[in-house]
Amino acid sequence: MKYIKFDDIKGVGLLTLNRSSKHNCINKEFMDELRQILSYIEQSNLKSLIITSSGENVFAAGGDIEYFITLTSKEDAKDMSLNMHSVLNRFEDLEIPTICAINGSCIGGGAELIMAFDIRFMRNDSFIQFKEKELGVTTGWGGTYRLVKKVGYSKALRLLLSAEKVDAKKAKDIGLVDEIYDKDIVMQKAFEFAYDFNDEELSLIKYIKKLAKQSVSLNRGKALELERELFSNSWMFGKREEKMKKFLKRV
Repeated sequence: MKYIKFDDIKGVGLLTLNRSSKHNCINKEFMDELRQILSYIEQSNLKSLIITSSGENVFAAGGDIEYFITLTSKEDAKDMSLNMHSVLNRFEDLEIPTICAINGSCIGGGAELIMAFDIRFMRNDSFIQFKEKELGVTTGWGGTYRLVKKVGYSKALRLLLSAEKVDAKKAKDIGLVDEIYDKDIVMQKAFEFAYDFNDEELSLIKYIKKLAKQSVSLNRGKALELERELFSNSWMFGKREEKMKKFLKRV
């Protein structure tokens, strides 16, 4: 592939945005490659996915303006938006945990992109900026919806209207990212987290993510019903009895 690299590292998928010469900005060919790798990931037995980027200081600069300038009609813009909505929805809907190792700044669509992943570890000298207003448009890749979900309406609106640069510390404080690290250890921390549960049953990992994700939108009765179902299913997994016996020996 031209714009992305993908590796399976002991059951952890590593997806690298690899267009550093253009600050990993995304055009239609880039989107097509993301769709291709998603088809592989969705059918794989990976237990988690880490996404990161090549380059020094920019994780992703959003949409490729040279591509965007060719979209001359409302229909062109809507089709492109739908294409990227589909890509990011598929990342968001993966059954396995997804970790974003943000090793540079995220600007415009790059800021929208990182919010489609479950957990975000960020380099402490980077920033996030929803810059769409400065280009005369709204977000187009699901950014407003996901931003409001993560930080609340008033904070989201302020960030969208001001187009301010949100440094790593503030990003963590308001819930845009989960942890911040020195640039030399962001990837290490992402892999440490992924490997911490890498020896678990794949079905159990998927159940835990499904239960957490569904609990955001389900009412209490439905959420607890789902929990009973997944809990009782997981009760019959092979490692449960072995782990409980080991626990009893320690007490």
